[in-house]
Amino acid sequence: MRFLRPDLLNWWIVIPVLIACGLVHARVRRSNLRWGSASASPSALRADDEDSSGLSRRSTWRRDAAVLGLSMFAAAATVFALMRPQVLRAERVPQYERQDLVIMLDRSVSMRARDIRPSRFARATLELRTFVREKPEAIDRLGLVGFAESSLILSYLTADVESLMFYLDWLDEDSSVLFGTNIGAALTSAMELARKDNRPSRKRFLLVSDGEDHGTGLNAALDAFLGEGFRVDCIGIGSDGSVPIPLLPAREPAGASTTLRAPEPVQYLLDDDGRRVTTTFNETTLVRIAAATGGRYVRSTSGGDLARALAQLAQVDRRITGWRSSTEYRDIYPAAIAAALMATAALVLLV
Repeated sequence: MRFLRPDLLNWWIVIPVLIACGLVHARVRRSNLRWGSASASPSALRADDEDSSGLSRRSTWRRDAAVLGLSMFAAAATVFALMRPQVLRAERVPQYERQDLVIMLDRSVSMRARDIRPSRFARATLELRTFVREKPEAIDRLGLVGFAESSLILSYLTADVESLMFYLDWLDEDSSVLFGTNIGAALTSAMELARKDNRPSRKRFLLVSDGEDHGTGLNAALDAFLGEGFRVDCIGIGSDGSVPIPLLPAREPAGASTTLRAPEPVQYLLDDDGRRVTTTFNETTLVRIAAATGGRYVRSTSGGDLARALAQLAQVDRRITGWRSSTEYRDIYPAAIAAALMATAALVLLV
């Protein structure tokens, strides 16, 4: 045990002071009782016999000793707490394997649907930023692949959080309209990213998409993942309804005032006949990928469950690689304060 404030030990002088005060108080009270009994007339003694009997019962030496003992205990516990006592605790802490995570993010135009606010894609990048900024302990490095009809490795595996944030910001600001969705190409790029890494760390893969797949290379990509023993976790983002696909509105001129101007109308993707093109969430492909590789599939129909899904998937399948002994000092002054308060409450009831 150690004390952070040993200089407050001098306050223990309050205990002998309390003892002295208690003894003086008891002696003075007994003297007053004897003097009162000697000076009172016989008739007064008989009249006050019942009251004096009750006072004597309440003024026994046991009660005095209890009051003195509780006062000493409360004072001692308070001084003990003020000295900030700490005890040394030793425990064994598990060491978990740190894994690398490759994120595949769907950039296709259907991800602009606003059935999830502000849009499927904007919500996904928002929650990914939070995930990257508060990276779980189980994750060491992160890589990023963006895909639509084709795929692009945006960031190789890195522990540099700012680098990932830069690419996520760039994705949000990119106004390109990307048609088609090729999940097989995304898996192939993610596999290439993992194979080019020279560290022997375990690789995990996370696919975030609204589920549409118009490519032809999915089967070959899944065979490659199965051959390497990689697992792919999938997060499907989107509601059940059929929703239109908005395009980015025209940008405001630089320096233009937007205070009194009405927002520009939303422009939607139209087909050759001028009708709005709609998109429907489809989880079939995502469920298949997760089941084939031994991963997990999570459905997100709002922003909140997307954040929870990211946090949960990061903690799945953590392997213990060893143990380490950890020793640290723990404060015990709260227990001393609680004991002092209990003693004070008992003292108030007794007095």
